[in-house]
This record gives sequence, structure tokens and C-alpha cells, in this order.
Amino acid sequence: MQYLTGDQPIPARLVNPLPSADRSQEIMRAAFRDPAPRPQGGTRNSQAKLTERKVHAIRGAADVGANLAALAVAFGISERACRHIADRTSWAHLPEGA
Repeated sequence: MQYLTGDQPIPARLVNPLPSADRSQEIMRAAFRDPAPRPQGGTRNSQAKLTERKVHAIRGAADVGANLAALAVAFGISERACRHIADRTSWAHLPEGA
């Protein structure tokens, strides 16, 4: 056991059991070992401008031929985002026709 000055032991959390080279490699490996948190999709995202009902409304209107630019302005999103919703490449987790 390692000791500070006197007879008090060094707390275990402060003792480095690995040599410095092994410790640096372990730190680098830790970044790849723990998976990154998955982004929150749909309404679980705190920055979401749309709800599931609005997405279904956009898809329904786009399916009957509505102008995507007009839909984008009406819902306060970009035309590109509206196109991705209509093509079902974004908000893909929603069931069809719910």
C-alpha cells in the first residue's frame, strides 16, 4: 500500500495501477468501448419543430400533390426537411397512415 506523508494511505481512487504507457492506451480505448448516446428522434428531440400529427399531415398533403414549398412555409420548416418527410427518409420511425 502506498502512503502519503505520515501513516495515512493514499485513497484507492488516486492510485494508478497501470504504468503510464498502459494508462494512456486504456484512456484511448475507453472512448471506443462506451457507445455514444443515440440521438433522440422525433418528438423525443428537444429541438423538434414538428409533432407526429403534423408529420402525418405533411405526408398526407404531399401524397395528394400539395406544393412542398408551401407546406414548408406553413409548418415553419425548410423545404428540404419537408421533402425528406414526404419521401419518408426522415421521421421514418412513424407507422404508415396512423
